[in-house]
Amino acid sequence: MVKLRPYQNESITDIKTFFKSGGLHCIIQAPTGSGKTVIFSNLSMLVAENSKKTLILTDRSELLYQAGGSIKKTGLQSMYIQAGAKFISNAFNCYVGMSQTLRKRYKLPYWIEFFNSIDLLIIDECHDQQFNWVFESGLFDNKHVIGFTATPRHSGKMRQLALDYTKIIEGVEVTELIKEGYLVGDDYYGIEPPDLSNVEFDHKTGDYKTGSLFQKFNSPTTYTGAVKNYKDICPDTKTICFCVNIEHCVKTAIAFNKEGITARFIVSNLSRPKIPENKENAGKMAKYVERKRVYDLLQENKHLTGERKQIFKDFHENKFKILINAGIATKGYDQPDIETVIVLRATLSTTLWLQMLGRGSRIYPGKTHFNILDFGGNAERLGHYTEKRLWSLWHEKFEGEGLPPIKTCGFHSDGRPIQVNGKPGCTRPILASYKICPFCGFTYPKKELKEIDLSMIIIDSQNHTAKKTKLIKEMSNSELHECWKDKGHKTPWLWKQLWYKGGTEKIKEFGKEFGWTQSNIERAIKFV
Repeated sequence: MVKLRPYQNESITDIKTFFKSGGLHCIIQAPTGSGKTVIFSNLSMLVAENSKKTLILTDRSELLYQAGGSIKKTGLQSMYIQAGAKFISNAFNCYVGMSQTLRKRYKLPYWIEFFNSIDLLIIDECHDQQFNWVFESGLFDNKHVIGFTATPRHSGKMRQLALDYTKIIEGVEVTELIKEGYLVGDDYYGIEPPDLSNVEFDHKTGDYKTGSLFQKFNSPTTYTGAVKNYKDICPDTKTICFCVNIEHCVKTAIAFNKEGITARFIVSNLSRPKIPENKENAGKMAKYVERKRVYDLLQENKHLTGERKQIFKDFHENKFKILINAGIATKGYDQPDIETVIVLRATLSTTLWLQMLGRGSRIYPGKTHFNILDFGGNAERLGHYTEKRLWSLWHEKFEGEGLPPIKTCGFHSDGRPIQVNGKPGCTRPILASYKICPFCGFTYPKKELKEIDLSMIIIDSQNHTAKKTKLIKEMSNSELHECWKDKGHKTPWLWKQLWYKGGTEKIKEFGKEFGWTQSNIERAIKFV
């Protein structure tokens, strides 16, 4: 049996209390990196010791084997259920199955009998819509169900969690995990939140529409800004970058490699688009042309990508510095030596935001912190990494399609008038995305491209304050010392920053200025 941390034991105790009180369905909320898999692996072992059966559901193959591997460490053998499975062995007390596989089978008599034999259902990443069928089927209405997630939250027109669960059992907070050394703290770098008023909203998902969001972030300043800030703030660090879509991933990878920074991207498979049979259909032809353009871009840059498993393997072996993706390497992807997370997009989803940050928060030998380069103003909108959040089984549900964003012809969004060659606009309402007024022909002036420079921001989650500071490379010794105190990082963080600024000589200079003993200076040099 794997030894549990104190807070993990507390979660198991809380689950037992909930079940003893007559409860059936609950959610365990615990931050990314807190060991949710370890908790439910030990639960499965306890169930097996009572000659009962557990089924663990997941929605990705990476999570399937991660869960199975964790269970094996407890001494319990489990059976995998994935694509192609036709029969189940009754010799096991624990089963780990793909949600998609079982969703296709749950109405068949043989599989109904299997579900009836299960005593405890565990759902990994239970906030995902992938598992709705479990509750809609009614098969587990009267059985014990535990959902595990770092972010028990739905949005938009998603199914209300309260329809399926009766309680959220909240686990340990991120700040406590950092304090106890189970996670690392962060250095956050952000910009003034970009104007997203023109970006369309998807009522179904509760997030921005991908195509509309891409138009906002698909600009030369975004790509050069990502490269420039990486070089200025965290050069040569192992990095994961999150983009909007396939085209965004490809262009970002091109930008980094042009500057001599090795980057690779992973995207979903994209098949060659077929020419519509009815070429007179303008709508279908336009979609074809767009898909063909992206497909061709992907083919031209195949040398920057590859088979998913191989890319992950090469990243693990440090064959390149930056892994770029559009949501593939979020939940279930564990590479603890990642030092920097670049978020080159905006989101309205707290779940996605925290999942992206979670890729950098794992502990690793010699790792003192991780960097967050936030180009989407996400922390201001969704809260900082260490911020305490209030979770609820209910969420506000948006109805209808809403109204498209509009603007007044000839005016900025803040109401200031615009004149082009001395001529005003016609003041009629037009779509915010229009660059030329369809009524009077007023042409909006092109905006001057400005460099994107991130600022280091020290956030006090307890007092809800944020303070903008210089970049570390620009700080004097006294300013760096003050920054270290403000951030609350452990001493090795300071040693690393000094090393980046000037190697052993900088450490000696700093140590002399602040009265370090010779042994402490030697200790710092040995660490870095």
